[in-house]
Amino acid sequence: MKKTIILISLTMIIISCKAQQTIPLEKLIEYRDSQSDIPNGAYLQDVNSLLNKYIGTWKGTNNNKNYTFILTKVKRNIRGVFIDELLIRYLITSTTGTVIEDTRNLTDTDPLVIEGDYISANKKYYVLNYFGRNSKCGQSGEVFISTTSDNQLKLFLATSQDMINGKKCATVAEQILPTKSILLTKQ
Repeated sequence: MKKTIILISLTMIIISCKAQQTIPLEKLIEYRDSQSDIPNGAYLQDVNSLLNKYIGTWKGTNNNKNYTFILTKVKRNIRGVFIDELLIRYLITSTTGTVIEDTRNLTDTDPLVIEGDYISANKKYYVLNYFGRNSKCGQSGEVFISTTSDNQLKLFLATSQDMINGKKCATVAEQILPTKSILLTKQ
């Protein structure tokens, strides 16, 4: 009886270990480039701690705007695949203190929270998806971040304005995120 219980326990442990395949997060770009499906139930995990260097609060000033970016790491379930990714909440003010945008208290699923996407193939930068309040008129794109040292982060927005509906948008929305690379300092 004791041997049977041990055998059943070992079998269940083996089955549960095989239930979730762990794939290093940096392999995501290889799956995309090859247009291969990620196995359902897999976990794209930050096993090499590539995202940890970004976590924290970063501040900088550019074009008369003060920026505070708060980066956190979360585990999400996206269509049956688990993935570690970064989220960015931010406070943008004018140099006189007027609040331009504040997403610091929004939930993880709010579309204004910048959501992680992938680590570049050379592992030099991390790419996130951005949708601003006026995303239908071009306030959207990909945010690229990379560290230049332990306490400096480079950030810029590559805008995505190819899907603007001219009937709904008389003009392209002003960007509130920097479209040229800025350096931020870790706080």
